[in-house]
Amino acid sequence: MQRLTVRPAQAAQERLEAYIRHEGLRPGDRLPAERDLAERWGVSRGAVRSAIRTLSEEQVLSQRQGAGTFVATPRVLRNLRDLRPFAQVVQDAGRSVRTEVLVCATEAAGMQLADRLELEPGERVWHLRRRRWIDDRPAAVEDSYLGVARFPGLADHVTGDRSLYEVMADHYGVDVDHGYQRLEACDTDREDAELLDLPVGEAAFRLTGVADDADGSPVEYFTSRVRADLVAFASTLDVARA
Repeated sequence: MQRLTVRPAQAAQERLEAYIRHEGLRPGDRLPAERDLAERWGVSRGAVRSAIRTLSEEQVLSQRQGAGTFVATPRVLRNLRDLRPFAQVVQDAGRSVRTEVLVCATEAAGMQLADRLELEPGERVWHLRRRRWIDDRPAAVEDSYLGVARFPGLADHVTGDRSLYEVMADHYGVDVDHGYQRLEACDTDREDAELLDLPVGEAAFRLTGVADDADGSPVEYFTSRVRADLVAFASTLDVARA
């Protein structure tokens, strides 16, 4: 009877998965170096490297440049068509979340920003920058821009424990009804890398968009940089009916 041959990379992957279980490793725990694992199991470093790559693609492991290989934290899944606040999405996923307000100040709108918010160039806008944390790990940096004329005194109401949309509704009678956003990949610059605790140039998600009220008037322009190892994005699909 012909015997089945297990490829070295597959055998290394099975050993890795068993090692994680038997050692009781949890998300964020670091694995030994490839060389140490290869020597321990009597396989090539290439087989271990291939196994780590496969498990990283399956989101079992995560690799951080210059830091090593870690047990991956399950990512929070966010629907691109979901208007719920970020904090609510994270909490509904059973994870802890907190928001840190980094900037809340006014500035003059440039031509591009004024066009997106349907304002006059030079008109004053609020610039709100917040850092989002998931399970005490920095997960996203968000910049929001809103017209000062429509939201006077916004800085008096913005806190880390309330969503911006709640503030809009409670203090200004503005409800976000719909909007548009675009998702793309980006490389973190030095500022975002520091805020997100990532190496410079690490891949991340970038979201940009505009939120509108029920009348179709833009109330917020936003841009977010999100860690790809902590948050994933999905969208529901509808079939167009003739």
